[in-house]
Amino acid sequence: MLERLEAPVPQNDDVAEATLPARLYASTGMHRLLPAGPAVALAGRIGPAVRRRRNSAERRDGQRFMADLLLHTPRAAEADELAERWLIEKSKLGELFWRPWLLERSRLLGRENLDLARQRDRGCLFVSGHIGGHWSVSTILLRHGLQHYAVSHPHHWEPMPPGYKGLSKLHLRHEYLEKRLGGSRIILSDGPPDRPLRLLEAGNSLLIAFDVAGSAATPFLGRSVALAGGPATLAFRTKAPVVPAVPQRQGTRIDLRLFPPIDPEDHPDPRSLRAAIAEAFEPVVLAHPESVELAWFPSPLVTESPPAEVPRTVSP
Repeated sequence: MLERLEAPVPQNDDVAEATLPARLYASTGMHRLLPAGPAVALAGRIGPAVRRRRNSAERRDGQRFMADLLLHTPRAAEADELAERWLIEKSKLGELFWRPWLLERSRLLGRENLDLARQRDRGCLFVSGHIGGHWSVSTILLRHGLQHYAVSHPHHWEPMPPGYKGLSKLHLRHEYLEKRLGGSRIILSDGPPDRPLRLLEAGNSLLIAFDVAGSAATPFLGRSVALAGGPATLAFRTKAPVVPAVPQRQGTRIDLRLFPPIDPEDHPDPRSLRAAIAEAFEPVVLAHPESVELAWFPSPLVTESPPAEVPRTVSP
């Protein structure tokens, strides 16, 4: 049964310095005027140039990100080419971001993996990442009748940045968090840690990202990176099965694929479980590195853990 929680309160939703062209582009009504197919195709052709004009450092950041991400993998030599594809994919996903109604066509792939995870009477921890249309995950789960809570970063409720970035951030929160989940099913990541534990122990489902920066050393793509230990700790303490969930763009449709569940009881400690969660995402990232979002710079997925900071144990 869903438990009612206190909804996050916005600090200030005013967006300053947003030009008229930016506000027009950020209007869902404007996006309904042009069919999604031609719009996504056009975005793939001219989007990278538009993005570079809006942010001259984005291409350089993308090149560095791809080089760091793939450094210890067989695809390291493809980094420059994939950086260009990364800009194209961001442009296409950017078009779909402003068309939330298209998610009504989304499919849930791998539902049998969820059925397997639910064979035991326990809560379920959906673990996703900043991959593809990551903002669509809750919407697709709910569309297929999968009620859940979601852990979100408090920056979505902080004062909006100026310009187009602020308009995008506000749209993401309104359309993909509050409108879909309702504020009472959003759990801020800086809130009391006992709340998500209590929800999972009561048999609820919870969505959380695995690729958030932290201090827990985690093997990923041939290096040890510093990620948050929260997802593994939650699952290990509650024995809730972990179901990796990855959005996949197919033309103008975004599907959500569920991967085989990871059972915490198969692992001796949260550190082992955390490594298994990251390992589940490795083939996804390696197959389509251009779909990985650079939500923070530098990305937690390429920020190596200094040996002196590698913890011997994972705190609960």
